[in-house]
Amino acid sequence: MEETPNIILPKWLDELIFNEMGANYCRQNSNMTNIDDDNDKALNYLGTYFPRSYAEAYTIFGRFFQKYKVHYNGKAELKIFDFGCGTGGEIIGILTAIEENLPEVMTVEVVGFDGNQIALRKYEQILQVFREKTRLQIVDKVFPHKVDDFYDFDLVGEVLNQKFDLVITFKAICEFVEKQQFETKNPYSHITKMFLPKLSVDGIMVLVDITVYSDVSEQWLPKMMDKGLAESNCEIVERNQDFNQAIFVSHSHRMNDVSKIAWRIIKNR
Repeated sequence: MEETPNIILPKWLDELIFNEMGANYCRQNSNMTNIDDDNDKALNYLGTYFPRSYAEAYTIFGRFFQKYKVHYNGKAELKIFDFGCGTGGEIIGILTAIEENLPEVMTVEVVGFDGNQIALRKYEQILQVFREKTRLQIVDKVFPHKVDDFYDFDLVGEVLNQKFDLVITFKAICEFVEKQQFETKNPYSHITKMFLPKLSVDGIMVLVDITVYSDVSEQWLPKMMDKGLAESNCEIVERNQDFNQAIFVSHSHRMNDVSKIAWRIIKNR
């Protein structure tokens, strides 16, 4: 039976997003597409989904780094690319997991990609505060670019002229499914094929998404994810058990808020 984690949002992070930045917890904020959010909607997202993304990434990577710690022996630097980083909850979660589990890592380069500039500004504000509290040296770059079609997506690959130890995408691919931006193609397959070649020799890619039925694709997203990965010639290293995994997060505006996700950690064959 898979353990159900219950994560408490760090006090400094709780106070920052809710007290200083004005985030709102909004249980009705269930729209799968957030690329066009205005500031009010971005604040709802920040108070609702940022803590969930933090808890998801902290849980997944905390366990992964503990299990595969030997693979990171001697590594002083890690490079991360986040496709659809939004307000950056998963990035702060990963950085916290790195700090706690990989003592040899001193520098982390983070490249964040997202089409919503309001969300990106909030991410950069949070990351700046994190810098003041961590032993890690954080080098960050952001690419504010909106993907509307295949041509736009190809531009993403062109600007990534380096290899990454971690390529991640958290609850972003569902937006491409809902908007049918890749027409009839499976977005999980298309995005995976684009980013697998960007991995370093021992690099991994992590896909996380919500576990709902899409009326647009007429499929459950976890099943669509697995079909896409089957087309991508990748190896699944770790995955959640059964259909989804429940992860709980508690903060000043909600106790035991639950996030149900499907996640896969993959690498090149």
